[in-house]
Amino acid sequence: MHDMSTHAVPHGAPTSFIRKHVFSIDHKVIGKQYYALALVAALVGMFLSWLMRIHLGWGSFAIPGCICSPRTALPATS
Repeated sequence: MHDMSTHAVPHGAPTSFIRKHVFSIDHKVIGKQYYALALVAALVGMFLSWLMRIHLGWGSFAIPGCICSPRTALPATS
């Protein structure tokens, strides 16, 4: 039986962006990915909360790109 631990082949550092930053196993790069994801999630959440607050404050205000205005909304059922 072969002992693979004695025949370890050294691999070079990843050179492409995908291998270095997306599929990384380096803890520093993973920390930066986590920080970037948290920042993006916070910004998207802030933007959506602003849209909800604008809609609550000014119900007739048309949100660009949204086809659901108060005039075309479905009636409430009870």
